[in-house]
Amino acid sequence: MTAFVDSELVTLSARSRGFFTNAELYAPGFPNAILVRGRFDLESYTDDLFNLLALHCPASLSAAVTMRRAEFLAGRAMAHAALRALGQGAAEIPIGPGGAPLWPSSSAGSITHTRGHCACFAIASGNWRAGVDVEALASGRALDAILNMTTNEDERALIARQVVLAPDWLASLVFSAKETLFKALYPVARRLFGFDCAELRTTPRNGQLRLHLTQTICPELIEGQHYDIRFSITAGHVLTWLAVRDQYASM
Repeated sequence: MTAFVDSELVTLSARSRGFFTNAELYAPGFPNAILVRGRFDLESYTDDLFNLLALHCPASLSAAVTMRRAEFLAGRAMAHAALRALGQGAAEIPIGPGGAPLWPSSSAGSITHTRGHCACFAIASGNWRAGVDVEALASGRALDAILNMTTNEDERALIARQVVLAPDWLASLVFSAKETLFKALYPVARRLFGFDCAELRTTPRNGQLRLHLTQTICPELIEGQHYDIRFSITAGHVLTWLAVRDQYASM
């Protein structure tokens, strides 16, 4: 995945007084889509950065801890950068039901952040659903939790015997891919569903990981359907993203 320079991201980093660093644009492999990723520094966060960067801080976050406000700012800044890169303008992206962002009708997207890393995957069309997730490489108890809570016996056996990726990397990647799949499918499913609803059956290849639905989630999401989730591995983190065409958007 090749990064390219964007003058607005350079300006964003400069205006953020050290809050944003390493912000870059990527071509994510989907038409009319963009992926923005970067880093943010919690120690450099101040509440006036919302005004400085012309971003809205919802009243619901007024009593939130500093980390939550910093993460929200980071995510929305990445989202606005993605929309501008797509020629969509910097529309407000409010918090919707369940905490998911409400995107303008002319676009679709997804936001993620963890441990100072943030990203947004956006598409210049309202006829798609998007998911993105970034995770740190898991080790120790975190790795054990991922293996025990997010994978089944067959997946753990596959992770252990394959030779494409180190087991800790693939376990972290599977966890991230399932989070991405949930984000992309939630607007269709209209309900929560667990990690056991999707399964890895083959080793990743060519920067893609395939997950199969293990059960029918709703009439549109049938057992056996599969989704090829794209991924990137860099600097101790995995990043996954997925776009799914919404067959019912025009109805």
